[in-house]
Amino acid sequence: MEFLSPKTKERIAKLEAENKGFRLQLEQQDSTVKSARWPFIVITLLIGALFLVWKFSKPSADELSAIKVEMWKDGSLKDTTLQPSFGIEYSIQVGAFNNLDYSALSSDFGDLKVQEDNGVQRILLGSFASLPEAQLYLEKVVHVGFENAFIVAYKEGIAVGLLPNKTAIKK
Repeated sequence: MEFLSPKTKERIAKLEAENKGFRLQLEQQDSTVKSARWPFIVITLLIGALFLVWKFSKPSADELSAIKVEMWKDGSLKDTTLQPSFGIEYSIQVGAFNNLDYSALSSDFGDLKVQEDNGVQRILLGSFASLPEAQLYLEKVVHVGFENAFIVAYKEGIAVGLLPNKTAIKK
């Protein structure tokens, strides 16, 4: 710096001192911002953790729609858990009769089906793709007066299980 005048050297020294002061101020502000920022980081992490716990602790739709039931299959009682699956249809059976003349029943019953097997007519109401829907309808059918109605599960048109109303209706 020998070719600079003393006045310029003095001015450079002042500017460097001023620059040093600005750097100290900036470091202080940065440390203040960092110390003020940590509560927000901690709160954000806690909220994120709570969200993840909530998200992954909820039962899945399959778990919610699964129900432990007593089912009759091949003439014997089987304890089982029904899981929703494709291809299973649920209907409400309100009765089974020998030689019933059901022609007088009107179409006001909605989806009324009669299955005949060896002279026995089974009266079925509704066709539901999910067990919870069938359970809600069964409650209405029992409330109307068919206390012995129950849910029948069908797969490809073949009855695969029975669910009595005492088990199917959630109290």
